Amino acid sequence: MALDEVSTKSKGKYHVFLSFRGKDTRLNFTDHLYEALRRKGIITFRDDEELERGESISQNLLDAIEESLIAIVIISQNYASSTWCLDELQKIVDCKQSLGLQVFPIFYGVDPSHVGHQRESFEQAFKDHEHKFEGDKEKVQKWRDVLKYIAKLSGWDSKNKHESKLIEEIVEQVWMKLEPKLAINTDGLISIETKANDFISHLRLGLQDTHLIGIWGMGGIGKTTLADVVFNRIKSKFDFTCFLANVREASNEGDQGLIKLQDKLLSQLKPKSIIINTLRQGKEMIKNLLQNKKVLLVLDDVNAEIQLEYLVGNQNWFGGGSRIIVTTRDKHLLTSHGLLLAIYEMRLLNDQESLLLFCEKAFNGNQPLISYLELSKKVVEYTGGLPLALKVYGSLLHGRSIQEWEDTLIKIRRVPPEDIINKLKISYDMLEDEYKTIFLNIVCFFNGWEKKYVTQILDNCGLHPTIGIKVLIEKSLITFNAELCLGMHDLLEEMGQKIVIQESPLDPGRRQLLWSLEDIDKVLTTNTGTEKIQGIVLNQRMAYDARWLPDALSKMFNIRLLIIYCDLHLQFDIKCLSSSLNVVIWSGYPLKALPLDVQLDELVYLQMCHSKIEKLWNGTHFFWNLKHINLSYSEDLIETPDISAYTDAQKLKDFQTI
Repeated sequence: MALDEVSTKSKGKYHVFLSFRGKDTRLNFTDHLYEALRRKGIITFRDDEELERGESISQNLLDAIEESLIAIVIISQNYASSTWCLDELQKIVDCKQSLGLQVFPIFYGVDPSHVGHQRESFEQAFKDHEHKFEGDKEKVQKWRDVLKYIAKLSGWDSKNKHESKLIEEIVEQVWMKLEPKLAINTDGLISIETKANDFISHLRLGLQDTHLIGIWGMGGIGKTTLADVVFNRIKSKFDFTCFLANVREASNEGDQGLIKLQDKLLSQLKPKSIIINTLRQGKEMIKNLLQNKKVLLVLDDVNAEIQLEYLVGNQNWFGGGSRIIVTTRDKHLLTSHGLLLAIYEMRLLNDQESLLLFCEKAFNGNQPLISYLELSKKVVEYTGGLPLALKVYGSLLHGRSIQEWEDTLIKIRRVPPEDIINKLKISYDMLEDEYKTIFLNIVCFFNGWEKKYVTQILDNCGLHPTIGIKVLIEKSLITFNAELCLGMHDLLEEMGQKIVIQESPLDPGRRQLLWSLEDIDKVLTTNTGTEKIQGIVLNQRMAYDARWLPDALSKMFNIRLLIIYCDLHLQFDIKCLSSSLNVVIWSGYPLKALPLDVQLDELVYLQMCHSKIEKLWNGTHFFWNLKHINLSYSEDLIETPDISAYTDAQKLKDFQTI
């Protein structure tokens, strides 16, 4: 958030109003000061038209003075010769006295005492005014009085000062005066003071080394907003500041996108005639131009190491005390960088904070009417403390009737708005293919399951869950709680399940994963399963009578995982299981034996606790990959499996029959 997106307590349109004599300073000092203020993010009014256009000051300028927080009056040799400037100055002093406008004079090439007592060039100017306005001596006296008043105010004198140093000092002091007047726009981030203060403590601004501090969290949680607020809060403490927004998006253009970011970073320092042609050239230029400056740099939405490599580099790139703030969804990007000082993890909003943010959007910051309170709480509960969702739903429901609220609540629970899903899906889209598979398996099957158990299952399915789960946690897609279980935000779960459903919205038999009883039942009762299916997990507490066809699993040539936790009653025996299965877990398996019309060559893990199994299989079968059998609490079991034909019987690490 740049300073131009900040609202002020006085609702001022401008932060600074510049009053100056165009012929004296327009093309030099005033222009340089204006650009320095603009680079700092200070919204400055400067009249770019020639001032001598008549006897009366324009209404636009009068309004601009009233709509400013600070006025800077550049008093130069010929300032008093302009009646326009004097009227402008009169208005400025009036606003100081009536509206609290802060006024600071700059005595540019003139002695303040000459201004106050109207000597030298000021003396001649007033002789001319007295001659011109001899019928209105009161007007001329007011001009004299206002110059005398302004000469006594604290400001700056250009005498014996380098112009660049003077401008630097002015901008610094103006910002210090201006900052307390600004009310940061906290749209999207409730409890901003607490969060900003907490994060600033992580910056350890007293340290003189160069450090990187990360803001890490899931999409839509408010990372960018926090970085904006902190950036504007502390920028005055640094020699050079830059906020690079949407780094990930800009980098989608490849090298040219990164070069544009390098150019934007250096645009305030390098001559416009110098063009960055390569990343390496930009890298060297950043180092050369910034290595002696105390830098505050924000890189927003970083998702690749190359972005840090060519925009941040190492501690030699920036001067002592520099701070680089990086917002990202990927924790590993931060931990792998040598400049890292700390990681600030963004937390979801609590119920009270969520309700405040929701009301900000739905009711313009007011408390909801009693009739809307319970509905508001339902929305807040559904969003799970995600600021993005609270803002979207608040805006969506603003100004609507009770009936419209109720209808909308039903709809968003069934189909969350696209802008929320698309924001969350960015993290998924950046994953490698195998990590996408692991994520979707956890989303559809294992949310809330013990991490150790899930890791074992996915490992037996030929995946690499140890590193995969760690990557998903680092990318803020899943969590790992104190109970050692995997979890995720409800909206991330909905996003992942939607990805699978969209593979074939009308035909579940052509999706890679099936988890709802309705979809599983439809596929297995109509025998419409295909080679697309890779996993089926039915976790159903209530008993269910299934009319699954005997050969319903036979066409699922690529299924690797079959898990059933359900008191399932089959009306037809199963003829065969798919030969591609790696893991079969069937609690309460209702048949007396495994259907072995097809050899289960790929089976690694077999668990059938509390089953009706009497004999697992007839004769000797070769399950060359089988490592685990668990038939615990299968009270009808009369014969244990014959594993004598295994060349390495020890591969059955866990063979339980009790």
